[in-house]
Order: sequence, then structure tokens, then C-alpha cells
Amino acid sequence: MIRIIILALLFSVLFGQSNPIDIGTVGARQLRMGGQLNISHNPATLGYLATIVDTDTLNTIEESVDSLAPDFSDENMEEEIIVENIVEPDTIDSEFAEFDDFEEVSEDTLSNDNEEINIEEIIEIAETIETSDVDESISIDLPNTNPQFSMSLFNLAFGLGSGSITPDWINDQLFGGRDLRDPDQKEKFLKGLSDDVNVQLPMASSLPIVNISFGPNVIGLGQVRSYTSINLPSGLTQVPFKGLPSGEELDLTDLKIQHITYLPVSYSRGFVLKPGIVPFGRKSYAGVRASLLVGLAEIHTENISGILQGTGEHTLIDTEIEINSSIPFKADGKFPGLSLSYGFGIDLGIITEIDDRLTVGVSIDNLLASINWKSGERYTASAAGEITAEDISEADSISDYLDQSEIRESVSYKTSLPMSIHLSGSYLAKDWAVLDANVRIDVGDTYWASESPTISVGSEFFPGSKVPLYLGISLGGHYGFSWGTGLSIKMGSVIMDIAGGQEGGLFNSATGMRAGLGLRIEK
Repeated sequence: MIRIIILALLFSVLFGQSNPIDIGTVGARQLRMGGQLNISHNPATLGYLATIVDTDTLNTIEESVDSLAPDFSDENMEEEIIVENIVEPDTIDSEFAEFDDFEEVSEDTLSNDNEEINIEEIIEIAETIETSDVDESISIDLPNTNPQFSMSLFNLAFGLGSGSITPDWINDQLFGGRDLRDPDQKEKFLKGLSDDVNVQLPMASSLPIVNISFGPNVIGLGQVRSYTSINLPSGLTQVPFKGLPSGEELDLTDLKIQHITYLPVSYSRGFVLKPGIVPFGRKSYAGVRASLLVGLAEIHTENISGILQGTGEHTLIDTEIEINSSIPFKADGKFPGLSLSYGFGIDLGIITEIDDRLTVGVSIDNLLASINWKSGERYTASAAGEITAEDISEADSISDYLDQSEIRESVSYKTSLPMSIHLSGSYLAKDWAVLDANVRIDVGDTYWASESPTISVGSEFFPGSKVPLYLGISLGGHYGFSWGTGLSIKMGSVIMDIAGGQEGGLFNSATGMRAGLGLRIEK
């Protein structure tokens, strides 16, 4: 069991999830993650770099063409041809002999009365219109807010949450000179461990030069994601210090371990929607992300049963635990190496611009996402016996006091990633301030899924400057209250992102923290 916990923590230290801007805005900035930063956000944002010309727009173009042309009505056509526009055959060759191709005419114009037609303009317009497909959409390039090209150079983000242990408790109880041999001081120390202790480790890293965006497309190859959760039932953390009072029972069914590390290899694409598909707003965009999920490691407790019971000086143990692991553990404790597994997932998104300042959107992450672990192991262990608090504190000797048995068998199993629904908004409050908001609803009960929605509100100050600032707070989710702040330093096309924050409280009353550092290129 100890080896399993250590292995889960090790993988979490190595890899992670999210990016610095996400940390600084506490997940509120779903609708303004452009370029390669979009690999884990609403893919519809990429639609700003892809647009369409609908039928009404084509009619406008045709009207523009008509306005450029002179009035060649039938009545005037005959008169003009007969009276004014007769051209001698010999003059045609001399006038146009210098041009090898009609499209090379760029500056010259044709005259008719006092009106002129710019040849270059007509050619450009004609090339965008196919008379056979007038009713179909035609792609054009329009000004956008996303970079035409972006690439990650470095990204590291990590988090740590204990659920109940705060810096105040650590400073006071662990580094405050407490003498745990004193009953009163020992009781104060244990008060911080009286509730369930849930240790969560969401971590993040990107390998260099592998997350790239070009136009409305994003290819993600290096955003390794990892999550670890260890839940220790209320009272279990106190047993090593004082055992259990006589007659008191501790149920172990709430003991839970979950860990996953995987690499999404993804392709994202944004689109513009034709007017009318979304019944409100002036412009609407859609996006889709398809991900090949490369599973690196997974460990979770499948079933746990048993109790700890106080019998006076001793504690009675009678428990059985079943663990599924994608990494078979050797009897000698040696690490056997990784065996890759695979799965697939889809992300969908849609956003619409209400007006010049307000944009709203909705997205679904990890739709039907799962990973099939082909070379796993099911480890079932049971233990029964009586031990003292002193026995537990000496980890190497616990097995000497218990009757133990274990069964190992090769298994293949499947894990589903929790689906998340995001309801998002972005509002340009001032030229120097943008407000973002997001409501996240998790569907499922595995890994990072939360039973309660997470409501995030964030802001970016001075978005057009060389040093934009970020600030965000959130309510709900695992920790109730979280906050974050950060900044970006723009050095030409190179941008450095720095962010930090806390979860579960402010400063020394917080029960978790996050930090991130990233380096990227945008053009």
C-alpha cells in the first residue's frame, strides 16, 4: 500500500495539468484562450480565424460590383457603341501589346464617359465568387483577435491541496516547538487531523515545441496531464498517535486512492457559423477537438472493506482492499516499466457575440472520453490482527503483527474521464479591463470530478499592454473558495506567463496552493 501511494505521488510531481493564465484567473477565462493555449479550453474560440460569406454577403458583393461598373443599359449601350466607343482594330493590338495576361493589368483602367473601372478590384472580387456555387459558403480571412501562429516553449503548473491542513496549523503544530508527549499539546495537534484528509495533486507540464497553432487549427502533442487524490477517513490519521479508545470503531470504506497520468494527442479546429443557426447574437462560432488519449499510468482503489476497533491497549484490524493498477507491481517492489494504453475523447464548443462587448459560450469536455488499460493488474490484499500505536509508528514491523494475504492477477480494464460542462461569458468593461466568468459542472464521480459546480470570475487588466495582469476568484468545487493572480511579460513575439494562487482560503488559512510558469511564442 505504501509503495502504491508513493508511486502515485511521484507521477504527480513529474507531470501536471493547466497553464499559468488558467491559474491566474482560476479557470474563468474559457472564451479568451487563443492559439496553442486553447488545447484544453472551448475550441470555438479558434473560430475567430475562420469565417464565411453567406448569401446576404454575396448579394452585397454583387451590389458593390454593380456600383463599380458604368450604366450599360440596353438603351444606352447601343448609342454608346455606335457613337463613342468604336475602336479601330489596329489600335487594339497597340494598346494592349505590352500585357501578356489580362490579370497583369493592375493600374490601368477602362474609360466610359466619366466613370472608371479598376481592373484589379474586379479581378479580386471575381476570384471570390463562383457563380455555380453562389448559395454555398466561401471562406475568407477577416481581422481576428487570435494569433495567426503560436507555439509553446515551456509550461509547468502544479497544485497541492490537503482538504483540511492549513499553513497556520503546520507552522503552529509542526514548527512551533510542540511537545507531543504533553497530552494537551498532543490534543491540539490532532484537532487539525480530526476530519477527512483529502490530498489532491493536480499537476502540469508541457514538453518543448510540441503545442502549435496556425490559423484556426491547434495541434497538441506535449500537454501531459496528471491527477492524484488520496482520501484518508476521519480519524485514521490519528491512529498512529493515540490508537483507538476501547470500543471505538473506524470504518475504512472512505479510504480512496486515485491517480491518472495521460497524454492527449489532439487536433482542434474552429469554425464560423452561418447567421441564424444561433437564434441570438450577431456572430457565432463553433469548435471541435478530437484527442487520442495515451495512458501512461493509472491506479485506483476498486473495493475497500473493514474496520479498525479499539480494544483497550490494542487496535483490532480486519480489512480487505482491492486495487486496480495499469502498472503491474513485482513482488520484490521493483518498478516494471510503463506499458502504454489508449483511448479517445471529444470536446465541443460554441460561442456567440452578443455585441461589441459581450460574448457567451458553452462547451463540453471529455465527451465519451475513456482509456482502455490493456496490461493491468488487480491486487487484492487482506490483513487481520492486533497492534498498538507504537507498532504502527514502526512501519517496518507492522507485518510482524498481522495475518496477511495477497492475490495478484492480470486484468484489462477501462476508466472513463469525468465529463465537464462549461457555461462561460466574457465582457469588455473598459478598454483596460476584461471580465470573464465560467460555471463548471462535472458529470461523473472519478478523478477530479466535483459534486458541486465551480463558479469562477476573473479579470484581465490592460489586455493590450506589454504586461497584462490577471486576477480571479472561484466558489464551489472541491475547496469552496479559491483565488489566483498572475501576469504576462511580452518581449516581442516571446511571452512569459507567471501565476500563483491558493485554494480553500486566504494566505495562512488556505488548504491548497497552485503555481505556474510558461514561455510561448505568438505572431
